[in-house]
Amino acid sequence: MVNMPRRFSALIQTAAVMAVCTCFFGGCAGKLETARKQGIELYQQKQYDQALATLNRALSYDQFDAKSNTYAGLIQYRAGNYEQAIYHFKVALQSDPSSEEAKDGLTAALVKLGKPDLALDALERSAALAEKVEDPRWEKTNVKRPYTKQVQENLYTGKVDDRVRIGRAYEQLGDYDNAVLYYKKALELTPRSTQALMSLARLYEKLGNKAEVRENLIRAYNIDPAAPGLTEAMTRNGIAISEVIGTPSRQEPMVPGSR
Repeated sequence: MVNMPRRFSALIQTAAVMAVCTCFFGGCAGKLETARKQGIELYQQKQYDQALATLNRALSYDQFDAKSNTYAGLIQYRAGNYEQAIYHFKVALQSDPSSEEAKDGLTAALVKLGKPDLALDALERSAALAEKVEDPRWEKTNVKRPYTKQVQENLYTGKVDDRVRIGRAYEQLGDYDNAVLYYKKALELTPRSTQALMSLARLYEKLGNKAEVRENLIRAYNIDPAAPGLTEAMTRNGIAISEVIGTPSRQEPMVPGSR
């Protein structure tokens, strides 16, 4: 109803909020949690039809539940129902804008539908939102009140992941200049991000820039030798572990007095 009076629309919204509140105070919260948990377990067991039915039951208790929407979106994505997947991912991000799974899912679904510009726009808006968030973790030391800022914490700590995600989206689209730009933006925030370093190395490997591949893989190894896929990347690029250990990179000079 496009021409619905604003007052009537507001009444509907108020009624919806009251219904949700009534549901939760009436015991729906426990039913929601049980159905959500069962749905996620079924998803992990690859019983996707049963998982979706169970998650839909969870959403009947709270249609905005972030986790239930995220997993429902993942199932719809696997089934090739990209429009429905996008709906669920968007609702999930409205409730929890820090959800990594929903961000990845929304990006992938939009790209599948041939809408990479919308995917990049969503990612950049998400990154801009996170930029405004200050680190709330100091509040954990305040024993006088419970910690209620997990979403803000996830947004703050996920700033690097946001930039890597945007970089990967550009890389998939063949826009390597912007991909490098965002990987480097990630490293500006956290110079010791092995995820960003390995993403850069992978991209430079595509471009045939062996010096940069070596540089970024060595930096990553000196930070976290156990990073997933790192030793395979080094082997593939002819970098022996024996020649890497303790090797300083251009960006990480030896600390004075460390010899």
